[in-house]
Amino acid sequence: MKKHRLSAAIFILFLFAFIAGCAKGPLITKKRAEPPVRKKIEKPLDVQPSITGPPSALVVHNNIGCIFPLTGRFGNAGRRALDAAQLSLKIFKQHSSSHWGIVAADSGETPEKIREAVSYLADDVNVIAIVAMSGTNEATVIAEEAQKRKVPLILVTSKEGVTETGEYVFQHFLTATQQIDALMGYVHNTLNMGIFSVLYPQDDYGLEMVSLFRSKVNSIGGKIHQEVSYRKSDTDFSYQIKRLTGNRIEAAQQVSGSANNNHDSLSVDFEALFIPDSHQRIKMITSQLAYHNVRGVQLLGASLWHSPDLIKSGVEYLNGAVFVDSFFVNGYLPETNDFVDVYYAEYGREPGNIDALSYDTMDIVLKVLEKRNIATRDEFLEALLDVHDFRGATGSVSFNGNRVSQKDAFILTVQNGKIVQVK
Repeated sequence: MKKHRLSAAIFILFLFAFIAGCAKGPLITKKRAEPPVRKKIEKPLDVQPSITGPPSALVVHNNIGCIFPLTGRFGNAGRRALDAAQLSLKIFKQHSSSHWGIVAADSGETPEKIREAVSYLADDVNVIAIVAMSGTNEATVIAEEAQKRKVPLILVTSKEGVTETGEYVFQHFLTATQQIDALMGYVHNTLNMGIFSVLYPQDDYGLEMVSLFRSKVNSIGGKIHQEVSYRKSDTDFSYQIKRLTGNRIEAAQQVSGSANNNHDSLSVDFEALFIPDSHQRIKMITSQLAYHNVRGVQLLGASLWHSPDLIKSGVEYLNGAVFVDSFFVNGYLPETNDFVDVYYAEYGREPGNIDALSYDTMDIVLKVLEKRNIATRDEFLEALLDVHDFRGATGSVSFNGNRVSQKDAFILTVQNGKIVQVK
């Protein structure tokens, strides 16, 4: 009896609970609203914009790295250099079964960007070696990063001493020292001149070049009569020309009343005048030398002279001038002519100095890799040191155990209003 009463009590309590719940509303589970349907947007792949090359290049290790300034103020030169390197690979593959490819990274305009580029190619892509183009300020950053990561680096840069960073750093460029050696070898041995004066800008480049020139003149038993400097902002060089001539232009003007009325060339106490500056500055200086009747002096220059603009006007003041560079588009070497032809056919423009150096550098790398069947960076390093008398668009190149390339220079002169190569 008690059991039935307990059951009845539980039933009644449940019934009251049910009725109370219904008073608040129906006992129904409400379905959660579905989120609104959004159109799926494909997220672009996170690919670094500075990287070029086929997708497969990022997952295989048979690659050569390239670091060029593909953006910024030197972007145009960097892109042209990359074009030349890629053309070198294309031509090489026409007669080779090479499996090597190129992966390029942008060096940008900051040390951070440069380090990022080296890190990406050396560690992520795992390239066998890196070919890079840089200015003097950036060269040390690239060299230090490559040395730290133990990846062979061939730098196309004018910076002297960059290979002292370490055994992984090579340089392929006609350095300032090599320019002076080539220039003075021609002047001393062919032109038989030994007494010189120097007119140079008061900047790092001018000071470096006059120091190298002085050292070379002393080594050949020559003599420097005068070393006269000017500020980069100068446009009037009368004071410097007076010093070079021992104030003879002033005396001539006092006699004639005008610099232009005296048609006889002033005699000077030196045979040749070396002016290490840009082609724009050279044109200003040579026109003023002519105005003051300083004529008949052999003019000497370095690679900064080399520009089509050098002979656009006032070329009569430059006739017979001699300067040097690492490349000449109208050179007589067969390798130079072949390169110019294929480059023009590919891109519809004439190559410049950096284009030719980039092309040759990549060609050297490819031929070293192919000849030795190299698989490691250290093997490549050892083989590169053995490069001897490589014949390319920029002439002969050798390393011969030295990580600074030994190069032929193109000796150039102004003749009948044109720049020609001295044979």
